[in-house]
Amino acid sequence: MLASQPLVPNAPWLAPNEQAEVVERLCHHRLVKWDNRRTLPLAGGGMTDVYINERDMRSSPAAARWLAELYEIPFRRLKPDRFLEVPESVSGLAGILSANTNIPYLTVRKERKEGRATDASVIGESRPGERVCVLDDVITNAESKLPALMAAKRLALIVQALIVLVDRQQGWKKKFAELGITVPVWAGMTLHDVRYHLINTLGVMERCDKATEEKNIGILALDNMDFEDMLSLIDPLRPSGCIIKVNDYAFAYGFLHAVRQLSIYGRVFLDLKLKDIPNTVANTCKKLLAAPPWALTVHCDGGKEMVQAAVKTLEGTGTKILGVTVLTSINDGACNKIYGCLSRKQVLKLAAMADEAGVHGLVCSAHEVKELRALYPKMELIVPGARSPGAATNDQERVATPREAKDAGADYLVFGRQVTGNKNPIAELRRIHTEELGIQLPS
Repeated sequence: MLASQPLVPNAPWLAPNEQAEVVERLCHHRLVKWDNRRTLPLAGGGMTDVYINERDMRSSPAAARWLAELYEIPFRRLKPDRFLEVPESVSGLAGILSANTNIPYLTVRKERKEGRATDASVIGESRPGERVCVLDDVITNAESKLPALMAAKRLALIVQALIVLVDRQQGWKKKFAELGITVPVWAGMTLHDVRYHLINTLGVMERCDKATEEKNIGILALDNMDFEDMLSLIDPLRPSGCIIKVNDYAFAYGFLHAVRQLSIYGRVFLDLKLKDIPNTVANTCKKLLAAPPWALTVHCDGGKEMVQAAVKTLEGTGTKILGVTVLTSINDGACNKIYGCLSRKQVLKLAAMADEAGVHGLVCSAHEVKELRALYPKMELIVPGARSPGAATNDQERVATPREAKDAGADYLVFGRQVTGNKNPIAELRRIHTEELGIQLPS
């Protein structure tokens, strides 16, 4: 097992304002490319919408000088005795960085050269017990970093950190865990940060186009996930126009944070299911004025005045206030115990009140959609609990197939565990749209 010293903080070595400046400089030096269609190939396979290529600094001495100065930030903080370079990526920086910081370095070859009088896989000298950092440009699945880490282990060096400019958040943690590597990765920013600034700060990269969004009736429920789990889904789905629904993540990290960080991947649906006195609901909605979501849910049984408070507070922002009728996890028996009537009657009662309050849409099961569509032709109807034939219903009680829900008049379908629990969730979501709904999503 590779050991390391816990010297690196969890925070990136660039502050948010510095990240924005760095992304702008990367653009200026033509060291980053972007394409919303995800046509940019990655060295390890697959395609991406953003590609950082520090190797191209070889065409610009100014870019090389700037990058070397940038990498001085983490090096001067950690003060290693030596650093190791991964030559395929940032070999043009190592000499400049060494001269600027007065820190010697080793070059680790990917392939050992035979017939050499010295160590054929490592160029340079070191002493056992020295504190070292590994220098690279980006990290994806960490395959290219392994030779340097193995060389450090062989030479009995203490690895403080693997320093990169960008963490692409694409599998290195899993790879390190499998191999028992505990070396921390200290990145200046993540690929998400780069994408965020390309879209929101610089405005040089576009979000998904409106025409594509209008085709996609899918809402992806991202429950019980951390941010990187979400990214593995919403990053490749960004060109498809999928709506992103969050609940526990928004409560854990903040409503505004959730909207701002996730909105570059799609329309954000804050499924907060607000239910409180009107003043409290209005106060919560006021906080969202700084970053209005695509939609926000409130419980219809909170009363007309409460629902109106949400509608009026967010009026003019474009946010859809969606009234939750009877949860799809509640069957007729449970509904009768709670409300004293069967689910259909309660849904119709709550829908009438919500319509008077001015909601833009209703959340209901597929069982009530047809009747609600006839009563409220302009209302947007969102159906959770859509399940393909044969799929597990989990804790959902009033379910229907995606095709049945759409044919009944649903505007949007919420897909949760059937998709997120699938071995290939992206393929499953596309399959549902293509095979069951007849909708072709952009790849």
